[in-house]
Amino acid sequence: MKSEDLYIRLVDPAGKRQPVITSHRVHDRDRFLEAQRDTHERKAKGADVRSVEVATEADYRKAHNYKVI
Repeated sequence: MKSEDLYIRLVDPAGKRQPVITSHRVHDRDRFLEAQRDTHERKAKGADVRSVEVATEADYRKAHNYKVI
């Protein structure tokens, strides 16, 4: 199995909190995304509900204030 980097953005559908972008090393991209959606969209309740979106490495770097060399 070949691993790949995957960046996801968790967005508050109510707009009360800032989006969070995280980095993950995954073996099966589709399976990982489905697990994240199950956790954050279907099983979460109330204010814990988040929309799961695929982000880019550039989005991740910008959100974490990486300096451009």
